[in-house]
Formats: sequence, C-alpha cells, structure tokens
Amino acid sequence: MRIVSKLCLVILAGGLRLAGQAGEEPPAPGGRLAQWNSLREKKAQEIQAPQRKGLEKALYEVKEQHVLDRLMAGWHGFHPAFGGLHTGSGFALGTEWRQERLARGILDVRAAGRVSLKHYERFEFQIGMPRLRNEHVFLDFNVAYRNYPQERFFGLGPKSRKEDRTNFRLEDTTYLGTMGVKWKRWFRVGVKGGIIATNAGPGTDSRFPSTEKLFTPRTTPALDFQPDHYQAGTFAQIDWRDEPGNPRSGGNYVLEWNLFGDRNKSLYTFRRYEVEAQQYVPFFNRRRVIAFRAKTSLTDTSPGQSVPFYMMPTLGGSEDLRGFREYRFRDKNLMVYNLEYRWEVFSGMDMALFGDAGKVFTSRSDFSLDHLEGAYGIGFRFNQAKSVFLRVDIGRSREGMRFFFKFGHVF
Repeated sequence: MRIVSKLCLVILAGGLRLAGQAGEEPPAPGGRLAQWNSLREKKAQEIQAPQRKGLEKALYEVKEQHVLDRLMAGWHGFHPAFGGLHTGSGFALGTEWRQERLARGILDVRAAGRVSLKHYERFEFQIGMPRLRNEHVFLDFNVAYRNYPQERFFGLGPKSRKEDRTNFRLEDTTYLGTMGVKWKRWFRVGVKGGIIATNAGPGTDSRFPSTEKLFTPRTTPALDFQPDHYQAGTFAQIDWRDEPGNPRSGGNYVLEWNLFGDRNKSLYTFRRYEVEAQQYVPFFNRRRVIAFRAKTSLTDTSPGQSVPFYMMPTLGGSEDLRGFREYRFRDKNLMVYNLEYRWEVFSGMDMALFGDAGKVFTSRSDFSLDHLEGAYGIGFRFNQAKSVFLRVDIGRSREGMRFFFKFGHVF
C-alpha cells in the first residue's frame, strides 16, 4: 500500500510540474466541462442554416407563398383548369366555374371546359347536393360531352401488335345521375343511372391509318355502328386516405357494378364488375411511402351480345402500365398491379420508383398471374401538401421507354 501511495504522489507531482512548466494552472473541478460547452456554443453560432438553391428554392417559395393555392382560388368562381383529358391528348387548358353552398348551403354547381393542343375537347355541367341530411345523403347530376379525335387502337387481345397502330374519333355525350348514402366519413354506397350517346368515326392523326381501314366489324365490334346505351349501376367505397390528392397513409377500396344496355339494336348489352384496392404505408416520419394498387375489370355478356371496342377496358400509358403507349392493350377484361416507393427529396418535390404489371384477356377463365406484361421506372412529383399538380414518369418495358407528363397523381 505504501508503494502504491508513493507512486500516486509521484505521478501527481509530475503532472503539476508539467502544468507549471507550460504556464498553466491545473483545471479546476468542472473546468474542462465548461470549456467543452463554451466550444460547442461557439461552433453552433458559426453554423449557418442550409441554403436552398435552384429548383429546390423555387419549389419551396411556391409552396410557402401558396402561389398555386392563390392561382386555383380563381376569380368570382372562375378557376384555371389544366389537363383532365385522356392520356395522349396533349397539353390541355381550360376554365372551370364553381359555386358552392347555394340554396341555403345544400347546392353546388360546376361547369368546365377543356381543349388540348391535339384538338381534344371536353365540356361538363354538374349540379350536386352533397350535404343532405347532415351530410349523410348525396345527389349528383352530370352532363359531359367529349370529342377525342385521335384515340389509339392496336387491335384486341393481349397479342395485339404495336405495328398495327391506328386511330379513330370517339365522340359521346353522357347524362348520369348518382344518389347515395354516406354512413361514415369514410364509407359510402349508392346507385347511378343514365344515358350514353356515342359516335365513332375516322381518326385525324395522319401519321397512322384510320381504324376502319385496317380492322373490320367482325374483329372489332361496333366499328360500323355505334349504339346508344342506358347505364344502371351500384357502388360501394371505403376511403380512409389522409389526403386523396396526395395520400401518404390509409387506403381506398371500391366495388362497382354497371349494366350497359343497347338502346338501338339489342346487340351490344353487357355487364361490368370493377374492383380496385389502394393501400399506403408511411415510415420515416411519413416522408417515405410504400403505395400499392390492385385493379380488375371483368365484363360479362349474354349469348349473341358483344362489347363495343371503344367501351372495352384498356391498359397502357401514364395511368397504369407505364412503359407502354397509351391504350396499348384492349379487351373485355383487365387486371393491373402497381407498386411505388415514394420519398420526399425536398419541400415541393417527391420522387418514386415504380413497377407495373398487368394484362387484358378475353375470357374470365384467364384471370391469373400468368403472362403479365411488365414495366418499371422512376417518377418526379411536384406537389403541395394536399395534391400533386405535375407528375413526370419515365417507364420502360419490352417495347422501349416512355415519358409521361401529367397533371395530378397516378393513384
């Protein structure tokens, strides 16, 4: 013990002698901790907040200054309208007039018109009563006219060829009424009914032949005669997404059944069943999201009846099977799956990695995961807190690479 004590005294004395030689006094109790705290405070004062530059700065200012909110707020009920037409229609611009809570707060009125650079047109008039019976009952009546002069058609079935691309004009007017009950904020059911008056004719895209020059009425139902239809249906929806325009959590599930009856020749009557499920899983403080969608559309006809080719489900384009041209595949039945990994790059812009898979098929017995077409790619989403106002997707498939610029989210 004496040897240990002497050794400690020698070490202590040596330390004091070295401190004295350096002109320093031994640190007082707590002095080193105080010195460290002082250095941390000095460094914190020297640190500058990260500076936004270029695109990040511009998007941040747009978002913080609510530029888009003020633009879309409109003037005396008039609002600018961007996009909103079929994929492949080109840049579309128009105006929309809205008045809400008229007639003691129960009536909403809306009128809109859009025209694209490729001469696509769509005009709508809508009267709605969404807040009846303490917002538990809703009624809606909508009239829509559209004139789409360059709709793509490659033939029917999963084996259609891209070399057989044609185009046709689709012109129709739809009168549709909807009535339903909203039992909860997230659950609603209802019925719908209306009339669809249709005309299909030669396409105006001179780069490709018109559809009737390459295909025949035998292989393309209703190519020579387009009947008017009545529509009757029912639907149910469970929607618990946090923000429908830019969801980061929750889900959306829709079931729908519709009967389309031929009003002219009784040759084109059919029934359609549609199911869609969307799910969003957030993590890392909701800055990253796994988004998934599964959708199917099944069509049933009685003996002797057919489905007009222009009313068949389609796959391809910015809304489902990215990497293929718009409406690349068309048939009586459809199934598609979309998976996205979305993350926030900076305020006002998200990115996404996506994978799509799907197919069309003639017989419901082919409802399976066999022979799915696939696509994958990357996307950019310029957004506000509650909506995506511009989306850029770059998709790749066995038929090459496709670029899509769209207003609004994919799902």
